[in-house]
Amino acid sequence: QNPALELTKTAQDSDFTTVGETLTYNYLVRNSGNVTLTDAVSITDDRIATVSCPVLPVGGLQPGATLLCTATDTVTQADIDAGQITNIASAESGGTASDTETATVMGTQAPSLSVEKTATTTDYAVAGDIVSYDYLVTNTGNVTLTTAIIVADDKIDNVICPANSGLAPNASLTCSADYAVTQADIDGGSVTNIANASTVIGGETFVSPDVSETVDAAQAPALSIVKT
Repeated sequence: QNPALELTKTAQDSDFTTVGETLTYNYLVRNSGNVTLTDAVSITDDRIATVSCPVLPVGGLQPGATLLCTATDTVTQADIDAGQITNIASAESGGTASDTETATVMGTQAPSLSVEKTATTTDYAVAGDIVSYDYLVTNTGNVTLTTAIIVADDKIDNVICPANSGLAPNASLTCSADYAVTQADIDGGSVTNIANASTVIGGETFVSPDVSETVDAAQAPALSIVKT
């Protein structure tokens, strides 16, 4: 007697993109030995607690016969961040176990950022006045951002952003900066600057669309004369 089982595990889904998405797996169990197996077939999967297997046919699982088991798995944010799901399974019946079998489903990562720029100063009147800005940076992609968030502004050299401890999808952080008004800004009647946010993932830089904000000057033209 040479009892044996062979397991073939396949994923019905080719990829995933969203937290909560359901992946379906098939486990094709074949009696590859020369003994009829009469004990129920069970599947152990390192990610999935319950794999459903049908009742054995009457008389048991004959040599060469197959049994199809199925299971579903739910995608987590950690799976999307990892870029793939690989799980390992084996089949067993009455002490006869198959070799382990793996299946991998690739994730579609789509990192992206948006930034909303707001001036907290409503106007200015004198050269040297400070205009303050807030930059609300939002993770609009499906991947957790773990590297530094950088905001670039065409008029400000140093935009201060808090340390990024892991910006989850749909989460935001706020950066800030100050701008010292020049006489040219007063003469021009307003100051407009353009900003974007960026971060690096896997050596590739991802940049948000540009945004702009305009603050008007409180112009007060006046003359005085002293006659002697």
